[in-house]
Amino acid sequence: MRLDVLSGDHAPPEALGVVKTLLYRPELFGGPFSDVLDAAMRGESEWSAGERELFAGFVSHLNQCLF
Repeated sequence: MRLDVLSGDHAPPEALGVVKTLLYRPELFGGPFSDVLDAAMRGESEWSAGERELFAGFVSHLNQCLF
């Protein structure tokens, strides 16, 4: 994965740190975390993927989190 795509004006600088965290020793954290996140956001649910994304964004906003 090319990390330089996150260095433009379209992404906050903090985004690069998130990607680096997921890619550093992915067998210990990034891989398992991404699998669980994918299941939660895209797996079977009564909520659509869009509704889950909206809910995640709202909770992030309440927590004053950029993500």
